[in-house]
Amino acid sequence: MIQPGLERISRLLQNVQFPWKAVHVAGTNGKGSICGLTSHLLTRRCIKNGRFTSPHLVNRWDCININSEPVSEREFRKVEDHFINLNQRENINASEFELLTATAFTLFNENKVDVGVIEVGMGGKLDATNILNNQVVSVIAKIARDHQGFLGDTLEEIASHKAGILRPNVPYLVNPMNDIWVHQVIEDYAREIGAGPRILVDTQELSSTLFKSAYFKAFAEGKLPYQLDNAVMAFLAYLQVLRSMDLSADWKQNVKILKGLKNKTVLQGRQHSVKVPVVFGSFRQVLVDGAHNEDAADTLRDYVKKKLEGRPPSKKYESVDSNGKWPITWVIAMTEGRDPRAFLRKLLKPGDNIITTSFNPVEGMPWVKPLDPKVLLSVAKELRPDITGLAIPKRGVYRALCAAKYLSPSAHIVLTGSLYLVGDFFREHQVAQEGLLNNAEFPSIRQIDMDEKERVEAALLEKVAERQSEDDNKQAISRPVRIGVKIRESEEAKQLRLEIERLEEEMKSFGFGEFTPQSTPSLPPAKVTFPESVESTVPIRPTNRTFDSRTSVAFPDRQIDGSEGNAPARNPLIRYHEVDRPKVEYPAEEHNVRSQDFRAFDPKSVTATNFAKSSLPERSSYKGEKRVRATKSSHTLSKSGHINDSEGRKKTKFVKKQRSSSAPAGGEYMFHYPESV
Repeated sequence: MIQPGLERISRLLQNVQFPWKAVHVAGTNGKGSICGLTSHLLTRRCIKNGRFTSPHLVNRWDCININSEPVSEREFRKVEDHFINLNQRENINASEFELLTATAFTLFNENKVDVGVIEVGMGGKLDATNILNNQVVSVIAKIARDHQGFLGDTLEEIASHKAGILRPNVPYLVNPMNDIWVHQVIEDYAREIGAGPRILVDTQELSSTLFKSAYFKAFAEGKLPYQLDNAVMAFLAYLQVLRSMDLSADWKQNVKILKGLKNKTVLQGRQHSVKVPVVFGSFRQVLVDGAHNEDAADTLRDYVKKKLEGRPPSKKYESVDSNGKWPITWVIAMTEGRDPRAFLRKLLKPGDNIITTSFNPVEGMPWVKPLDPKVLLSVAKELRPDITGLAIPKRGVYRALCAAKYLSPSAHIVLTGSLYLVGDFFREHQVAQEGLLNNAEFPSIRQIDMDEKERVEAALLEKVAERQSEDDNKQAISRPVRIGVKIRESEEAKQLRLEIERLEEEMKSFGFGEFTPQSTPSLPPAKVTFPESVESTVPIRPTNRTFDSRTSVAFPDRQIDGSEGNAPARNPLIRYHEVDRPKVEYPAEEHNVRSQDFRAFDPKSVTATNFAKSSLPERSSYKGEKRVRATKSSHTLSKSGHINDSEGRKKTKFVKKQRSSSAPAGGEYMFHYPESV
């Protein structure tokens, strides 16, 4: 179990010296990445270094590295057995993490490293790694709420624990993206103990030098802001190590090393894309990330949005139309004691899917237990009622991945929620790579695949049935509601009618008489004179357009523009649709006023007008008008201008006489019938 304090680790490492220089890194998120990149920088500079991070992923000894390579199992077991025996013999009652810390520091001594890069386990002030007294630089990464039961509920309380790794006269770094109150707590503690100086990360000097170098730009390409923050802190810590060793710390010489470390910023289990050919074939990758708190979930969601949602999960789905956004299937397990609601609220978005599972017992940490997958799924559905999800009752990461494959075949798959789940994944992945999935510990992947396919199909059918039942219930509930709405609307209409009647009675009492909207008087018609002596009577129509001066309105004494006599004046009263002035054309066979040239005529003022074929759009129609198709056999045009039907009866008369004695075959005529007809 977790036992904060330095008493037990002090007894384990009594009389043990640390001849190597230490880079001590605390924080909530990003400290593992800072340790990893710092170690890689030292290795590239040929400085022998050791790295201790926690928890382990696959094997207990892979958390201890020498020059970026895990120590051997034999070497690890030898030192660990020594401290296990010491713990029992002296009745120290040390925790598993304290035994692991003592083992790591002793292995650093035995391998004669020059620098040790140490990640804090939990907190800082009372963490077992804080037994160190050889720091050359202290680093505090991004701080967020985590382990509240031990560190406190507020960021200020958590920051006070993290600040405990500072030492007098030892330079320190703080992530600039921390909360302002976090910075204040750390600064106050640094002044209290005389720590420092503080190495600033966001200075103008760095912006104009390091950040503008071609090597740094090549390294930073494609990385997100928080990744660059961690990389810059690791680089500055590395430079401080060089200064402590009296080596050249000129950034211009050392920045070249970053170019070869572009892919080293991705640690195993941290935003790590892995191919799983046993489950998906060779065309699919799974994003594996050990995010387990609210702040880390926010960071992971941002990474997924920028890196995954805009592209298909594999080339197989490039031809599928997804409107530029691909769904995400989350495979999640969490540790008991964590806040799943806060974690999932940051992670889940509309359209996502979720598979909840659990991890295996953690070696050396019997107190660590997984959260029930059903409880985790219920929280997810409470936050996102429309989410498609499934709880896997049996343990096994590959089993959960098989279920995710069938739940949404075209979705990206992200495995997260716990570093212990990530550890299970890499252990099963290692066995799969060795082709041992058919032994007793790992059942046949084919059988697992078939089982999960059946489970997913059954769950999807059940969800379809639930949705159908919900729709039926909604329809049954909505019927009386609609009846009530109709009753309410009829009552409102009745009240409105009574109000109108009351207002009409009041108007009559004042002598206004009965009000009718149709009684609005119309303007008197004006006589319009057109070129070529073509005349027609049209109603005056207001307009804002400017017309040709040849178009005028004739009044007895004065023109519209105020000029005397019959001088031409602009007519602002006629609306023209497609040209600025009237236009009259005379085709060879007939008089024709083309509708597309002039539309100012009032149809009621014209008795009959012969339009050329297709001159009037089919959609045009006017009240009181009808169209007929005239042919030589059915209709004839008399010399007097009348049109006769086949029996010789006179129908109506044109405004102008036609030159021809018969209507052109196929010609189209428009007739006006009086409203009394």
